[in-house]
Amino acid sequence: MKNKGKKKLLIAVIAIVLVAAIGAGIWFGTGAGKKEPVNVYPFSYLGMTEYWGDSQESYGPVSTDKIQTVYISDTQTVTEILVKAGDTVKKGDLLMTFDTTLSDLALERKRLDVEKLKLQLEDAENELVRIRNMKPMVIPDYSKDDSSDENQGTKLDSAYRISQVKQYDGSSKDLSIICWIAGSTAIDDALLEEIRLAAEEYQNYNAEKAAEASFAVSQTEGEQPDTPDESDPGDPGDATDPTGETPGGETQEPTKPPYVPFEVNSFYVIFKVTSGDMSLGNRITWQGLKVKRTGGGEFSFQFYDAYGISDHTVTDSEYADTDRPQIDYGSGYTSAQLAQMRADQEKKIKQLEFDVKMAEADYKIMQTEVQDGNVYSQIDGEVVSVLTEEEAKQQMQPIVKVSGGGGYYISGSVSELEKDNLQIGQEVTINDWQSGMVYTGEVTAIGDFPDSDGYWNGMGNPNTTYYPFTVFVDGSADLQAGYHVSIMYSAGTSQHGIYLEKPFLRTEQGRSYVYVRGEDGLLEKRYVTTGKSLWGSYTEVLSGLSEEDFLAFPYGKEVKEGAPTKESDLSELYSY
Repeated sequence: MKNKGKKKLLIAVIAIVLVAAIGAGIWFGTGAGKKEPVNVYPFSYLGMTEYWGDSQESYGPVSTDKIQTVYISDTQTVTEILVKAGDTVKKGDLLMTFDTTLSDLALERKRLDVEKLKLQLEDAENELVRIRNMKPMVIPDYSKDDSSDENQGTKLDSAYRISQVKQYDGSSKDLSIICWIAGSTAIDDALLEEIRLAAEEYQNYNAEKAAEASFAVSQTEGEQPDTPDESDPGDPGDATDPTGETPGGETQEPTKPPYVPFEVNSFYVIFKVTSGDMSLGNRITWQGLKVKRTGGGEFSFQFYDAYGISDHTVTDSEYADTDRPQIDYGSGYTSAQLAQMRADQEKKIKQLEFDVKMAEADYKIMQTEVQDGNVYSQIDGEVVSVLTEEEAKQQMQPIVKVSGGGGYYISGSVSELEKDNLQIGQEVTINDWQSGMVYTGEVTAIGDFPDSDGYWNGMGNPNTTYYPFTVFVDGSADLQAGYHVSIMYSAGTSQHGIYLEKPFLRTEQGRSYVYVRGEDGLLEKRYVTTGKSLWGSYTEVLSGLSEEDFLAFPYGKEVKEGAPTKESDLSELYSY
């Protein structure tokens, strides 16, 4: 994972580290000192000018009123059609006959599919019960900055400080070097090199101590040290016989083998930012990096989870975390995470409920096909259309359609939050998944009592109450009774404006700004007025930005007023 051009990594740093300077330094650290043009991107890549903020969707089954559509499946072969367009028929008249290749075994498989979905639904409901019983992890509040508290220690006296505990030499995750860093300090190649040199010093120190200990053990166990190479003339006076004595009869102390230092090019480090940059302050960041140095002296890195690693800095008295509140790990999830898990599971249950209903509808239609090869008129009316078997299958349209002047009714459900905005007589859009056709319907009724069996789509808030509503679609549509269709409705009109992705906005002393290309082609810091937030991803910009502007991603040492710019596209921003 390179620390150049990786938007996803940057967002991860922002989310985890919570200190924009760290994200900026890591992201652009290896570009220190280079005066390369800053990439700018057209607004159309990064924002939008219109959205349907109130668009909602529901699903529901189709029922018919004085209209009948006869569809044939791939397992049916038409034997005879007994009517033609324009004919008048009575209820019970035979319309057509067919043969089916659908077997009892196929029907049984479909039944088993329904049962399988019901078991999945039961498992999902049990999982929801388990999630609801989970105890949240309680994390102490580290956000408070009380510099007057003597337990906070002293202010960090430099931009960074590397732990002096040589035991933790960066040779593994468990032995990560700790580097305290001020919130305003960027992590660049120079700092990474300082840490690498410390890792090299510590690892060599530990290796030398280990060699000394090994040598001491070998002497204690009576082993002889390695004898000098016979090809090396050495000093004749140092010669010894096998007993360890010199030719003159004096005993000579064994010589410790020389230690050869080595170079370290990869190491593990944990960057720590404390509240108020106080030496003993509550930690804001505890971010682990595995760093590698290439032959050109540049660094690459990858993140690792440092939270599971023991806080070994307690041995470093000046910067020890003392009297810290303890974490009650509980289930291992925070309250927010458990709330999200509950919401996701509730949506999954709603979707499975919908899948069960769809499968049951398919099963009932298959049952009808297996039981009888005759199709009878269900109403008194006129045959309005008759297609050939090939046309009906290719166009996914009814082979025979009989109308008595009626149409179709579709049952949907609306959230209590949107109920007052849905009006009788309002137009809605119907999407038939089976044929791909889209129709216009009209809301004819809205229920006054909650629908306990509604909102099968699983796309809304599962914690709100839903009310049933009915949509009428006239007889010109071709819908099949028993199948489910999508209902799209809107409580308002489209919202126009400028909406920009949040990562391209920064805030300074309560004011929001962006970096854009000026008329002279150089980078310009421009303050903007912001409005509402959309979906947690976009922010409305009320003034200071236009659709014609080119924006820079607002992090890195090169991103500053007056910097040269060059137009770029999303392939460079996302590195694909």
